[in-house]
Amino acid sequence: MELKSKRRISFVILIVLFILWTILIYNFSPAKIVELVGIENSYLLAFIVAFIGGTSILFPLPYYLLVITLGAGGINPILLGLSSGTGIILGDSTSYLIGYSGREVIPDKIKKLFDKLCNWLLSRNSFLIYIFLFLYGAMIPIPNDVITVSMGLAHYPYWKVMLPLGLGNIIFNISLALVGFYGWQIF
Repeated sequence: MELKSKRRISFVILIVLFILWTILIYNFSPAKIVELVGIENSYLLAFIVAFIGGTSILFPLPYYLLVITLGAGGINPILLGLSSGTGIILGDSTSYLIGYSGREVIPDKIKKLFDKLCNWLLSRNSFLIYIFLFLYGAMIPIPNDVITVSMGLAHYPYWKVMLPLGLGNIIFNISLALVGFYGWQIF
């Protein structure tokens, strides 16, 4: 199947999921959804959906809607953010590994470019890189694949990428859960 067809299928799947989610939210309150799923299962569901969302190279899935809905349903926002943040960073690990192993198939010119990038990053104050990765994870609501694949291609050490990015993602997901939790109470 060609790339254009895969993109169309992914787009259609996203639209269908969004429509189904909208119908679900229209017919059931977030508290009713949490009641149906169960509190303990809600954390597991958030983890699984975020994990799949983290593998967005393969399965683009906007897990944000679920985190906000479960937060609005009264789930503990801190635990919900920890659960979904852990899921997203484990899912993003697949993107890092694809980049890391993808070096074998890229041309030598590009390999040299990523070697220069890695050397440049390692020669810089790593504290600034950690701050950038943390802020990217905590404030940018787009998939982390751009960062994780690039850092994998550059063979930048896994933990030096995933730890600050993961902490940022946990903060971001706690924020989403808090928006759902307190935002729903306003109405």
